[in-house]
Amino acid sequence: MISPMDVCNREWLVRSPDGAESGPFPEDEFQERLRKGEFALGSLLKSDRMDDWKPLLEVVATDETFVRPSTMPPPAP
Repeated sequence: MISPMDVCNREWLVRSPDGAESGPFPEDEFQERLRKGEFALGSLLKSDRMDDWKPLLEVVATDETFVRPSTMPPPAP
């Protein structure tokens, strides 16, 4: 399990589908850019806590730090 301190201190590299790399991004900046949709879904990610590059969707689906509570959509008018 990842401790909160480890999560705060992670740095991320992003490799876009065309092979261009960007980063490193500190955790808070990375998650903000991710929420804004700045990274292509086909991107690969690597943090300083990972051995190899992994697909963005796999990382987001399996890393509990990316879990966000779901909310119900507003009722139809």
